[in-house]
Amino acid sequence: MVRHESDIVSVPVQGKDIEGVAKQILIGPKDGYEGYLRVFTVEVGGHTPLHQHPWWHANYVLEGEGAVHIDGTEHPVRAGSVAYIEGGKTHRFSNTGSVPLKFICLVPSEGDAY
Repeated sequence: MVRHESDIVSVPVQGKDIEGVAKQILIGPKDGYEGYLRVFTVEVGGHTPLHQHPWWHANYVLEGEGAVHIDGTEHPVRAGSVAYIEGGKTHRFSNTGSVPLKFICLVPSEGDAY
């Protein structure tokens, strides 16, 4: 399987305490991958919800600047930053910059759905 990011629909993420977030599933179980390779875009001033769950996240920031909040500690991130969030940790991504924050997020199969 080979495709381009621009061919994958970007879906707004909706729910309580979510502001200006869109997601693309680049690769997932439908492609034979036992997890999800996703790209999130967080608009200026936007954020994901403050939440926790039992699975991990592995993240790589592609563009922009922001913060990753993990268990009450805010960590600044920018293009090139890497963040690993263990399962059970309370976390949130926030855009603190002047352009969209875009990052790759890997999770195991229980971490998402189509």
